[in-house]
Amino acid sequence: MLKWTIQELLRHQQAPLTFAETLDLEAELKARDPEIISVAPLTATGEVRADEGDLLVTVTLAGQMVIPSTRSLALVTWPLNFSFSEVYAGANSDPEKYDDGQLVLELPEEELDLQSAISDHVLLSIPMQVLTPEEAANDEMPSGEDWQVVSEEEAQAAAKATPNPAFNKLKQLFDDDK
Repeated sequence: MLKWTIQELLRHQQAPLTFAETLDLEAELKARDPEIISVAPLTATGEVRADEGDLLVTVTLAGQMVIPSTRSLALVTWPLNFSFSEVYAGANSDPEKYDDGQLVLELPEEELDLQSAISDHVLLSIPMQVLTPEEAANDEMPSGEDWQVVSEEEAQAAAKATPNPAFNKLKQLFDDDK
């Protein structure tokens, strides 16, 4: 399990605490995002380094999940292979010493639970648009009887091409003034 007491972690001033765990987060992730179909066990490797009362955490995740395509709802096996880092700052820490893009969190009082941070980052890694390889290759949109899905660009072009009927009536008012 990826839980340590803060006192245990702060003892790692000289050498970082390294870890390599296999996590089964399927139930937790499916409870938080009902669109997730399945999640294979994830491999989490990384280190926790103590630095002047702060904890610097680096995690690399590998695994895969099955989620629906955002276009057709067909199942897509989505690879998870990314790294993230977080800083847990103590009460006397100077947040200015970290980069602007660095995630700086308040150091918990009792223990550090990286499993919840890993779950958060897995959910954040799911893209807004998920396509099957076939959908990504041919750009064909689904359609049916009396309906079809159009791209954003096609919808904007159609909106520009179709005049607003309310404005047409206003134009007729100005034609009478001539």
